[in-house]
Amino acid sequence: MSDFTHKIKRSGRSAYGILRRMKGGKKARGFTVVETMIVLAVTGGLFVAVAATLSGRQQRTQFEQGINDIRSQIQQVVNDVGTGFYPSLTNFRCSAGAFGPTFTAAATEQGENTGCIFLGKVIQFKVAGTDPEEYNIYSTSGLQRTSAGKEVATYAQALPKVISPSNSDPGVPDVTEKKKLQYGLTTAWVRSGGTDYGAVAFLNKLQGTSGVVSSAQQTDVAAVTGTTLDANQLAGAQAINTNLATSTYNASGGVQICFVSGGSDQSGLVSIGGSGRQLSVTLSIKSNRTCT
Repeated sequence: MSDFTHKIKRSGRSAYGILRRMKGGKKARGFTVVETMIVLAVTGGLFVAVAATLSGRQQRTQFEQGINDIRSQIQQVVNDVGTGFYPSLTNFRCSAGAFGPTFTAAATEQGENTGCIFLGKVIQFKVAGTDPEEYNIYSTSGLQRTSAGKEVATYAQALPKVISPSNSDPGVPDVTEKKKLQYGLTTAWVRSGGTDYGAVAFLNKLQGTSGVVSSAQQTDVAAVTGTTLDANQLAGAQAINTNLATSTYNASGGVQICFVSGGSDQSGLVSIGGSGRQLSVTLSIKSNRTCT
């Protein structure tokens, strides 16, 4: 038999075998419906698990960015007060009044507000009706001299007020810095000595007050009596003006502020220390939503 004939026969047998397998011999086995559903379920579960892991990491990263931003903002306020950083003084005029400084809208030049002194700043947390949550940074001024013409030595003599509209004086020019908490962060509480507040003051030390060192000057820090979270700007400014002079400054335990994550099970405790030491703003991240 020639090689050509042998190849034809071999090809014939091969084709016959293929036809037999197609008609009822060995069939190529695929996935059943149940097996397909199991594969899809496992794959879907893995996808959900990976997505949840990635989402959790993103939320934790966003929380860390948000909490570090507010800590840095508070530290910046401390630095501004300590170095005597003044707000823009060209759009309002401060003059001495019988019940403290008065503010009017006017174009002024440096040195014209001779009856007043810049004392520092106050931060009001969790301003009502804001989403994302906002906090206000108020510049604060007080009287430069007493009615007897002497330099003021205490906050009670300076009668400090924030340069912002309030319930009792809505016509005050507004130089408020309005900031937003990042990535859904919210303020849970502001505390000092076990009492809840809504605002924290950083004021330059006067002759009759005992301040703590902060950069070039000495700074007094206090949770402002009578302030609460969820107050609007007018009510917040009013409460600050009423109680700023008589609040407890440089409490031994300092001031603590709890911020809660918008997505992860985390919180951050910002502690503002003082009591004769270098004024510091520290952060402690907690694996819960209560800052404990």
